[in-house]
Amino acid sequence: MATTEKMKARYTHFYTKLKKVSPKVTDQTLYVYLRNVTRLYKLTHDSDTIPTSGTWLNEKKLYEAFDKLELSKRRLLSVAAVKASKAYGLKSDVEWQKRLAYASDAYDKARAKRHVTEKEKGKWPDSLDALAKAAKLQKVESRRSLKKTNRKLKDLLSIQKWVILVLYANHPIRLDFADVHVKKPEANTQENYLYRERRKGWTLTLRKYKTAKYRGETIIKMKRQVSMALTKFIPIVQELTDHGKLLTNSKGKPLTRNGLSKLLTKLTKYHLGKKGFSASLIRVLNATKHKNVLEKASEITKGMQHNLKQSLNYSRKD
Repeated sequence: MATTEKMKARYTHFYTKLKKVSPKVTDQTLYVYLRNVTRLYKLTHDSDTIPTSGTWLNEKKLYEAFDKLELSKRRLLSVAAVKASKAYGLKSDVEWQKRLAYASDAYDKARAKRHVTEKEKGKWPDSLDALAKAAKLQKVESRRSLKKTNRKLKDLLSIQKWVILVLYANHPIRLDFADVHVKKPEANTQENYLYRERRKGWTLTLRKYKTAKYRGETIIKMKRQVSMALTKFIPIVQELTDHGKLLTNSKGKPLTRNGLSKLLTKLTKYHLGKKGFSASLIRVLNATKHKNVLEKASEITKGMQHNLKQSLNYSRKD
């Protein structure tokens, strides 16, 4: 993810306009808006520099190009168009509001059916279990680096590939691993971090993530396989870098969310073929793997007229 300074430098005047109408959104969300507005503009222009005027948003050729896109892209870019209209202060955004409403409704209906499309079948790996296979294959490739005592950055990056696959095979969260620190922060800070307790393994504390506003701080106990990998990996990170984060890029700096996304897709494509996994696809496959449990839980909570958390409170352990 780009920093505030980089976004200001890259998007200049439009960053200021968008920030003014979206003062409460996180930098992560703002960056997504900026990238999608750029994608929208490039549908009908060769440049990726967002203009100072918003007249391009109401051009007929843009509507026509947009309407030809697949549903998932229309949903994302219509949100960006509405945000951009507000940023420019346009008198009317009714055409984009209509497109946003239609795309959102169509997307919700398609998602509710929960069917895998033919296009998805052609792209997706067979199951989430394939990630564990990819992790094993990568560990073989990283074996030399793991055995070394005098390691360099290239060894760290090789071992990191294995660790990333182990992490997502066991804990399929979003791209939040790119924002994780390897040292417990000071109190009252909104940092995500890993912490190792003696004889208890590693725990991940998430304070800054997409749904943190509703869910609050989340603590995840790392599975045994993950804890063992982290115990090997984190000392190497601390020895070879000084950025304090879990993941590193090829220059020795913190790996961004975008960089993690690309690396995850690249690794899984290399080991498993097809298009590879993205963080969002991993979450879909994880839910699919446990769909019977989720469906049963949904039936129970609906019948009891409570949410899942409240229904769980009524249950008792042996």
